[in-house]
Order: sequence, then structure tokens, then C-alpha cells
Amino acid sequence: MTLVIVTGWLVINLLLLLATHSLLATNSRNNHSENNYSEIQIRSETPMATPANLASTPLLTPQGQSWMAGTTLGLITFISWLATGISSSFIRFATRMMAAIGFVLLLTNCCTPNMLHHAINVSGIILLQPMIFMLLAIPCWTISLSGVTRHSGLNKITKASQQPKLSQFHVGELITLTTLVALLLAASRQYTPTVANFVYWPVLVGSLFFLQTIAALTIRVVMFRQLRLLVFLIPALVLATLFLGAAEGFVSAGSWQAEADLRLYGILIASFTLSIAVLCSSDGWETSQKSKDT
Repeated sequence: MTLVIVTGWLVINLLLLLATHSLLATNSRNNHSENNYSEIQIRSETPMATPANLASTPLLTPQGQSWMAGTTLGLITFISWLATGISSSFIRFATRMMAAIGFVLLLTNCCTPNMLHHAINVSGIILLQPMIFMLLAIPCWTISLSGVTRHSGLNKITKASQQPKLSQFHVGELITLTTLVALLLAASRQYTPTVANFVYWPVLVGSLFFLQTIAALTIRVVMFRQLRLLVFLIPALVLATLFLGAAEGFVSAGSWQAEADLRLYGILIASFTLSIAVLCSSDGWETSQKSKDT
């Protein structure tokens, strides 16, 4: 069921992406047509709606870019967690890396054309995922997570509990990923960050921890129906939005962008949380039912 929902969620996002791109292309054609009709005398200076011009049209609006980024980061977090159910360390690592490469290319084509920064973000999320998840006691993925439901009486020892527990990451994977992130950070010195250095790096590290904490809390709430964790999840969502918006506004040219920054990061955090909640919903219901039966 999880695979069906993951596929469906990807299809929905793909359709929204294509619809947004089609709408932007149509608006671009209309704008060019209106300019040519009202300013015939400068037709030679007016750019025509050629395929090359349409290709240069931004694929998404800034709000759409935040939505796409949040959904993509949510998917990479969830896929990284799903990979913990794979027993082979090589296949588990290969799955994470293939997903990371695909999502880096997706972010580069659909959002900002800065592959290096997207690679740092995705690699950082994959690297921090096991640390945050272990800290908040998120178990490795199993079929409907039946092995982590609470059993009473003489049924505490089950077949699932007798199986060896998989670690979130193998030691070799941690070393490889740490080396990869270090190389990316070293290479990033050749690029100028979009904001000041003293703001960019704290925001990058802080956002990675914020996103993984939100992901772990969301999985706890959805998969195990632990509604009391909403006391921590909701403030984490608000704080992450305010933190990123304030950092962006700190280096912006004017204070008039504050509302726009909060809205953009609100879309980013909301879509990130929604993507994980949607992907967890079916197995969360199955786990809840089995827990009640036991």
C-alpha cells in the first residue's frame, strides 16, 4: 500500500508541475501577442514567442518552487527511511544515492539552477536522517511497523521482535556520506551563496535539523497516532518558518519582503510535512488497527 501511495503522490506532483508549466507558457504567449498587437511600430524590437523564449520561461513561480522543494525534500526523507527496511547494506545505500541523484536533478531543473547547493541539501538530509530519527526513537521501516507495536502478556516475544534490528545506516555508508558532504562543502567555496556567508551556513544547518525533526515528529503522529506530539510538532513548524523567513529578511534589501519570505517558507515547510504525512497515512492506519487488536 505504501508503494501505491508513493507512486500516486509522485504522479500528482508531476501533473501539478506540468499544469503549472503549461499555464506559464500560455501566459507567455498571450503577453507576447498583446505586445505585438499594441506596439506594431516596434515589432522588430519585440521578442517573439519562439520555442527558445518559451524554454527560458521559469518553470515555476517562487511559490511553486517552494512547494516543489518542500515536496522533494519530504520525499527524499521518507525514501531514506523506507530504505532502512532493506537488509542488504549495498542495496540500501544504492537506493538512497539513486534517489538523491534523481531529486537533485529535479530540484535543479524545476527550482533554482544551482546543482551544488541542492546536492548539499539532499546529502545533508540523508546524513542527518539516522541521527535525528534515532534521537526521537523512530524505528527502522518494517511491513506496517508491526514489530514496534506494544504487545501485552505472554505475546511480547514475537517473530518480528526476534529478527535482528537494522541500523538506520551502516558504518561504511556514514563514512561515505560524510566524505561526500565534506567534498560538496569544500567545492561550495567556489560559489557565492545567495545570502551572506554568516547567515547562509547557519540557515543551511539549522534548516536540515528542523526538517528532520519535523519529519520524525510527523511520522510519530501519523504512524502511531501519538497526537500529544502535536504539542511539539506545531511549534516546530512555526519556529522553522519564522527562523527561515527572519534569516532571509535579515539580508534582504527592504523590510517589505518579510511577508513574502514568510509565505514562501510557509509553503516549503507545509508541503514538506504534507508529503510525509500523505506517504505515512495508510500504514499508520494499519499499525493503529493492529495495536488496538493486540
